[in-house]
Amino acid sequence: MSPALHRRVRLWLPPAVLLTYVAWTALAVSGTLAPLDRALMLDPPLARTGATFQVLAAVGIVGAPEVLYAGLVLLAVWAYRRRLRELCWAILLAVALSGIGTVVAKAALALPRPPTSPDILGVAGWGYPSGHMSAVVTTTLMITATMMTTRQSHVTTRSWRVGGVALVLLYAVERWGLGAHWFSDIIGGVLWGGASAGWALLLARVHVHRTPAPVPADPGGTTAEQPRAAVIYNPTKVLDVPTFVRHVEYELTARGWRRAIWLPTTEDDPGIEMTAIAVRKQVDLVIGAGGDGTVRVIASGLAGSGIPLAIVPAGTGNLLARNMGVPLDEVRALEAAFDGAERKIDLIRVQADDGAPDHFCVMAGIGIDAAIVGEADTDLKRAIGNGAYVVSAAQHANHPPLDTRISLDNGPVLRTRAHLVLVGNVGLLQAGIQLMPDARPDDGQLDLVVASPRGARDWVRVVTRVLTRRDRTDERLRRLSGQRVEIVVDHPDRYELDGDPQGTCTRLSAEVVPGALLLRVPREGSGPPGRPGPRGDAAAAGGHRRDRWDHRDR
Repeated sequence: MSPALHRRVRLWLPPAVLLTYVAWTALAVSGTLAPLDRALMLDPPLARTGATFQVLAAVGIVGAPEVLYAGLVLLAVWAYRRRLRELCWAILLAVALSGIGTVVAKAALALPRPPTSPDILGVAGWGYPSGHMSAVVTTTLMITATMMTTRQSHVTTRSWRVGGVALVLLYAVERWGLGAHWFSDIIGGVLWGGASAGWALLLARVHVHRTPAPVPADPGGTTAEQPRAAVIYNPTKVLDVPTFVRHVEYELTARGWRRAIWLPTTEDDPGIEMTAIAVRKQVDLVIGAGGDGTVRVIASGLAGSGIPLAIVPAGTGNLLARNMGVPLDEVRALEAAFDGAERKIDLIRVQADDGAPDHFCVMAGIGIDAAIVGEADTDLKRAIGNGAYVVSAAQHANHPPLDTRISLDNGPVLRTRAHLVLVGNVGLLQAGIQLMPDARPDDGQLDLVVASPRGARDWVRVVTRVLTRRDRTDERLRRLSGQRVEIVVDHPDRYELDGDPQGTCTRLSAEVVPGALLLRVPREGSGPPGRPGPRGDAAAAGGHRRDRWDHRDR
């Protein structure tokens, strides 16, 4: 089947199944199916003390809708933790549609069960549609979608398909054999379960129509003309490495690429040597899977090389991915990696004291910011994500301010007691917070935020201005831009680069490197939706830009 035909089937199958369910329901309500139901009813019914009846009753209890839906919720949690966000939402939506839709239909239609329906656990209430059948069909289809999304092997996927059909037939026989439902109830449950799963997958944009292609056992037959990718990934962030490998290998094989060069980072090397290997091999694409720290190291190594970087977000913040519109879903991120557009973005070259120069992509900070990200508990980040930084922020609320001297380009020196000094290349934080509303990753400028609150009232005002996206600058919250900045503090304090603690320093200098990195981004947009236009648009319209240093803080 051609890809175009696959897409048409995927789009039209859920509406077709839903319409079939509606038509079948109309026939059941009108009584048209009553003769068929009576003809297909088991006569005489099974003896309730017999072994067959007892086995079927046990099957019905084990496969109760509540049990199956609970299993699907656990599967959704599993998918979410493995960055399969769209699959997670599809599973939860399928559970809601199937479960709630069945309850609503039963109450609204009030179609009775057969007169032989036994008074046992799992057989109660109205009959149409069968809740067991809705649940088992939904469960079977969502497990199939999970296998397809995680690129399981042909043998595994085919075996489950056969097993899933057998499971649906088993529960159909169980409902029929116990006399718990009419034939029309069973078919109605099958149709509603199929419609629920189909619509959930469609609305969540989960693609399950492609059959995973087998990956060659060796790279024999490849040629130098075929493109090649290097995959640099952080094993502590990519929670399901086998699934990730299958995803990448599938995309490579489907597009005719050579086998990838796999380069996991280590505790001793966060990606420096791995990136150097990729550059020496002159690969056509580097896929970086990890958090902002891993991406920063890879980007620094690729600076000026002309080799595009594709991000597969696997960290807590994933700020560069968020700012560049890269999907947080692993499957979608890989699609953007291979099918996206290339965009040149700036990097910021940074040097602490007299140390070796480095680069960052997102933000660098000194003082309380570095203390917060450096002390955030790793296990807590895995458990509650960004909430770990909130806990750390509360623990460091009394971090003392720094006597700070800041030199921006050739402007006058600002002297202030700063609680927060951040240098940024992009401005969007988690939860859609725009810390630096005018920051752009490709404007040849770096952005600076300096917060100097004197008390609780000032803190409230600063936080309120950030959350409400007010651009007005005063002496307590300054937003500036330039090409080079030097920050000097009165005593050594911690600093961080893209969320990774780097140690302590008293002087931090940063300079923009325009267009240093070639980044692969989704074609549908060069950045997140709702972002304002480039800095030049505001200037051309006469918009007010940030303050320059024109006074000293006293």
